[in-house]
Amino acid sequence: MTLPADPAAVPALQRFMMQAASGCVDCPEDLPPLGQLVEEVALHVIRTAFDPGETGEYTAELTKRPDQVVFAIEDKGLPAAFNTPSRGVQDGVLGGDNGERAGFQPFLPANLAHRVAFRNLGRGGKRLEVARTLSTPPGRRPLDDANPEADEPPRALDSVTLRPLDAADAPSLSRLMYRSYGYTYGSEFVYYPERIVAMLASGTLVSLIAVNEADEVVGHLAMLLHGPASTTGETAMAAVDPRYRGRRLFERMKDAMRDLAQSRRYFGLYSEAVAVHTFTQKGNLALGGFETGFLLAFTPATQIFRKISDGPVADRRSAVLFYLRTNDEPHRSIHAPPHHRAIMDAIVQRGGMNRRIDAPPPHLSLHGLRGRSTALDVAARQDVGRAFLTVRTYGSDVLKRVQEELRTLCRHGYACVYLELPLSDPMTAVLCKGFEAFGFFFAGLLFEVDGCDALRLQYLNGAAVNQDDIKVASEFGRDLLAYVLTAKNEVDWARQERRRLPTATSAAQARRQSDHPQVEQAAAAELV
Repeated sequence: MTLPADPAAVPALQRFMMQAASGCVDCPEDLPPLGQLVEEVALHVIRTAFDPGETGEYTAELTKRPDQVVFAIEDKGLPAAFNTPSRGVQDGVLGGDNGERAGFQPFLPANLAHRVAFRNLGRGGKRLEVARTLSTPPGRRPLDDANPEADEPPRALDSVTLRPLDAADAPSLSRLMYRSYGYTYGSEFVYYPERIVAMLASGTLVSLIAVNEADEVVGHLAMLLHGPASTTGETAMAAVDPRYRGRRLFERMKDAMRDLAQSRRYFGLYSEAVAVHTFTQKGNLALGGFETGFLLAFTPATQIFRKISDGPVADRRSAVLFYLRTNDEPHRSIHAPPHHRAIMDAIVQRGGMNRRIDAPPPHLSLHGLRGRSTALDVAARQDVGRAFLTVRTYGSDVLKRVQEELRTLCRHGYACVYLELPLSDPMTAVLCKGFEAFGFFFAGLLFEVDGCDALRLQYLNGAAVNQDDIKVASEFGRDLLAYVLTAKNEVDWARQERRRLPTATSAAQARRQSDHPQVEQAAAAELV
């Protein structure tokens, strides 16, 4: 339906959409939050797409998907004031293909909208989609819940071959992802063949598939790239048709993906291995991969949020960060914060990386950043409750910028926030403790991402960590996990101490935590 861009018309839209949705939801409790969602999205579009007093209109629609309703608005008002992101955008989609949103400030609480996607339509305007997962009525099992007692499908006996994914295979791949995950897979683009085709065409998705004698896709492993110039890839979207499990298809695909990365002269592959079991970790270790970090409470136990409480996030699962070298990388000097130097050196030595760890110059301070602006990327995924802050360049306002973004993300219910700092810049060694004063703690290292290495810190916004659920496959991994948990405990203790000192702000604490007294003087001018 098409409406005038007038806040006075929003209540009528709200009533119409709730009435339309009443016939396709099983639980009446879903209607009030859906009505609130419609109101918030419509008012947001009116405020941001049209100047005060401007006459305009927008078109609203409501779509029912399996276990979700999607409210969408298209308008031809002002172009969206989003920053140009460095990743997470494909074919003009922000947050659509891989669920990420870069440079996009969230305007909805995470417990109200489970996915937000933006598409730039050029002269056709723009489209904003907001999805909400529906509740499962009592007595009915969710479509995507695994039933361990269900009969296993008969095992297939025909031969299987590996080959690259072609555009014509996209529909078959979407069916494979459904057979393997139902509708629980975290990146929704896998259920849209046209989006898979677009990512293949853009060069950000490279996939290997296993096909049976009928040329049906029965196995898949992807290598995701930030762009055509990427020198590393992320292995993801691993799936094997239940009929073909037990035939070591995953191991065959991972071997082939390593060979492909070597032939393309990529430096390496990184991945996140689940920590609830050690099978994937052992597979990575067998191929020559090594642990570079632990991401605590990284993902929900189920990928679909059916009911989200306002209390602390519970039942999240941790992941192990892995890196697999596929070619010799260039020599680089990296700058370690003094208190993390030992563990960083251990990770570098573990992987045999061509790195030298340098100490920052003793005279280095924030004074050298005066007049420079911070370049900070933001990528957020509401569906899994995590966000990433990436510092590209440091400016004199970097502590303030990171603190503001962190507060915004926490206020909107993100369970985990990750901060990536460039290790090529010696200011990382100086400022690390300042960021840790906000509640960040050590997560791990990233190698050769966008042409440099990064230190990743993590922040838990009320997310519970069940240490008994974290399984580790190697002795080095256990030592690394112990280091991360110790860093978390130190941050938790510091938070408790700060609560006892109400006059000490986080920014002031960041200045006191600095290794250099000059940083405190320069930061005071920016943050107080």
